[in-house]
Amino acid sequence: MENEKFFVTRDINLASTLLTLGFPLIGIDFQIEGERLRPVGYFKFKETADVLKAERLYSQKGLSVEPREFSENLRYLKSEVNNPKKNPYSEMSK
Repeated sequence: MENEKFFVTRDINLASTLLTLGFPLIGIDFQIEGERLRPVGYFKFKETADVLKAERLYSQKGLSVEPREFSENLRYLKSEVNNPKKNPYSEMSK
């Protein structure tokens, strides 16, 4: 796993799209950013030619996904980023 490459994005809509397309989420790295010091998730996927192609098509507005599944995945990712027990910067995770 040392030589394995990862595709990482902080774009939650892209991450939700990748999940909806069937790419498994490897993990979420957290950082505190912005003026209000809010948690930001960096979503990690295994880097493959298909993931890179999907990211390119996403950028070119060339993808279609099932909207209900996309919305469910988006809610899931938001809850993961905002979950105080998983976020390493939260007092509840200590």
